[in-house]
Amino acid sequence: MYCKSTRPTAIEVKRSFDEDLALLQSVIDKKLLPSVRHSDEKAAKTAFLEARKQYKTIEYYIEYFFPATAVMLNGAPVDEIELGENMVENPTGFQVMEEILYSDPSAAGYTDLLNEVKKMQLNLKRIVRFNEQYEITDAQLFDAIRLEVFRITGLGITGFDTPSALQSLPEAAAALSGIAKVLAAYEQDEVPASVSKAIAYLERHTDFDGFDRLEFITEYLDPVSLHIDQARKKHRISATASGSALRDNTISLFQVNAFNLNKFVSNSTEFISREKVVLGKALFHDPVLSNSHDRSCASCHHPSKAFSDGLTKAAAVTKGTSLLRNTPTLNYAGLQRAFFYDLKAGSLEDQALDVVHHKEEMNGSLEQASRRINSAGTYRALFMAAFHDSQGKADAWRIQHALASYIRSLAPFNSRFDLYMRSDKSKLNAEEKRGFNLFMGKAKCATCHFTPVFNGTPPPLFNKSEAEVLGVPATPDPGMPEIDRDAGRYSLYHYPQYKHAFKTPTVRNITKTAPYMHNGVYQTLEEVLDFYNKGGGSGIGIKTDNQTLSGDKLNLTKQEMAAIIAFLGTLEDQ
Repeated sequence: MYCKSTRPTAIEVKRSFDEDLALLQSVIDKKLLPSVRHSDEKAAKTAFLEARKQYKTIEYYIEYFFPATAVMLNGAPVDEIELGENMVENPTGFQVMEEILYSDPSAAGYTDLLNEVKKMQLNLKRIVRFNEQYEITDAQLFDAIRLEVFRITGLGITGFDTPSALQSLPEAAAALSGIAKVLAAYEQDEVPASVSKAIAYLERHTDFDGFDRLEFITEYLDPVSLHIDQARKKHRISATASGSALRDNTISLFQVNAFNLNKFVSNSTEFISREKVVLGKALFHDPVLSNSHDRSCASCHHPSKAFSDGLTKAAAVTKGTSLLRNTPTLNYAGLQRAFFYDLKAGSLEDQALDVVHHKEEMNGSLEQASRRINSAGTYRALFMAAFHDSQGKADAWRIQHALASYIRSLAPFNSRFDLYMRSDKSKLNAEEKRGFNLFMGKAKCATCHFTPVFNGTPPPLFNKSEAEVLGVPATPDPGMPEIDRDAGRYSLYHYPQYKHAFKTPTVRNITKTAPYMHNGVYQTLEEVLDFYNKGGGSGIGIKTDNQTLSGDKLNLTKQEMAAIIAFLGTLEDQ
């Protein structure tokens, strides 16, 4: 898997990692383990914070070279369900430890905590053993630290992996110090000024709720990314093929064309092209795909409404009836790994197949549509151009892929927010800036709606889309809190963890896509923010044993909620 390094510097970095890993093991063995055994809460918390801070200094390396073990060391504290294997894996690692330490310091809690510490010791030993066998390259190291900056941007400073201890800022500084070590190895022990400035900013601004994430990203993290790219080129190190959905040479999460859309195509032999997008757009608006010839994709996805329809629930083929759920936006839909609210489709191509064949959505057949299209001949030139086929023939896969290509193109990233992040500082006012910082911090919105797409597909790899259990009510009546009867993902797979679980959609263009939630229960963003501010379903009195959203109140003021809504308005594409 790994080719030999071209420079001794990579060997030096690997040796430095081994030393830092040994320090982490020492903290776990000599400080955290004894304090947990003695149920010493104060000492355990101190050792825990020291251990995770040390972990963050080598996070870039572990996440890149040992991603499966990284999940066991610092993955989200939720069960991982392997559907193909019919297996449930319980979470383990730092986030599980934090949950116990900060919410259950009882005798039973310390027993669980001791088990977690022992599992971590084994996982760290596994890394030591595996790392001895690997030969790493300069290109991989630069890619690893490049992705770590994006991880800090989208996860590290939001409280994503430290929701109780709220150590995001000092841990971000620790992660940057790890990046600095790598760069210093290539630049004769000189720590880049950009990294030093970013760390100093974090050390000066320690208030989690008041932290100016907008300034930190644009004025400090982006320059670190730029320096990494410049250093790589200076040392004539090529960009390597990355496991991320970003382009291999992406410098900023917010730059134009940061994503490689082909990384989201289900068939790795197919590539998006302008011609496929043109064909897909024509098919999207054509009722030829429905057997009744009176319904197209655009019947429910209106461009003027960010490709939603403004209805509580989508209109069904049978007149006077509705589908089960609200119609989601198609903008940025291509930048996710699962589709429909219950995540039943693994690609946009699969989604197109399902929608066309669904009796109450389009009541069509791709095979029959192909015959109609080929018989009429009106699409021949478009199919010829899109698939370089002299016959210009339509078939089921080509229709699916063309529709998917068009939908993937609906990600312009040209909102006022995007322009601001690309240096046009006139695009956001003070309230909108405050709203972004609240969204990314105190309000915890960004721990589920990850920047820059603001959906449930987390950076920096963008390789998995998440579902959450929010406890959404059946009606907006606060006097009668009752959970919506739609079981969500549980309807497909009968795991209790999936009951009422729904995909996290993007909030880009959200000002155009009311009503909100999977059942359209809320008509305004003010209602949505109030629901979250109270702690979701459990906060309004709905009993949900598996709610993944924290049931704690956010304690946002009306002015703060108004600022968040103002920020959401800046995500409207121009």
